[in-house]
Amino acid sequence: MYWPNCKMLQGIVATVVTLLVVPEIHAAEVVDSLDVVAKTNRDAVASQQRIDESAQATQGMLEEYRKLQDGTEYQAAYTRELEELDRAQQLQIVGLQEQIAQARVTRQRIVPLMRSMADALEKFVVLDLPFHHEQRISSVLQLKQRLNQPDLSVSAKFRLLLEAYQLEQDYGGKIEAWRGPLQFAGEDLSVEYLRVGRAALYFHSLDGETSGYWDAKEDSWITLDADYNRGLAQALRVAKNLVAPRLLQLPMRVPGGDS
Repeated sequence: MYWPNCKMLQGIVATVVTLLVVPEIHAAEVVDSLDVVAKTNRDAVASQQRIDESAQATQGMLEEYRKLQDGTEYQAAYTRELEELDRAQQLQIVGLQEQIAQARVTRQRIVPLMRSMADALEKFVVLDLPFHHEQRISSVLQLKQRLNQPDLSVSAKFRLLLEAYQLEQDYGGKIEAWRGPLQFAGEDLSVEYLRVGRAALYFHSLDGETSGYWDAKEDSWITLDADYNRGLAQALRVAKNLVAPRLLQLPMRVPGGDS
């Protein structure tokens, strides 16, 4: 049997071993390279995460800053609004103080004026036709007492005064009839009174025998002729709404003339 040269055999074995070893070396290098790439990727991912986290933190800081800035602007606007409101309130306070001062001056002027008006009303009632005389005088005196009450407001006093004036004014446009006593010619009579506004005031005895009218110039009652009794009786019925209004002939004294 023939055997090859030993040296040749050794070379062949070495070559085979070399061929076997070289791939292993390259594989190790590839593995190392892959490890490097993987580590690099991991490092890149970690770096990206850190970048993202940093970006998120930065974004959060920006949001907080914007919120803080918005809050600061809101606070500044709110402060300006409060300052404007304060200025408006100060102007309102000044206006109210001026009104109060004017009201005090008005009060100082109007209170004496109301007292003068009450005095004038009393004189008017005294000099007016003597109908419901005691009642009207009593009302005016009560009014004057109310005007002197310190616990009554000026507006309330003024309202009472106007009501009293209105009541007296209303008497001028009404026809009224009522019964009452009368002292006439030394006698106490029961009569019916007839008031025609403030133009005339009459009386007619219940027995129908005596009639008269108030003479403001003489400040006394004057007897009417018996011819007027019937007309006066009819006028009383009209005033009581017992008959329809009609034209009546009644004596009336004209200022500066005769009845």
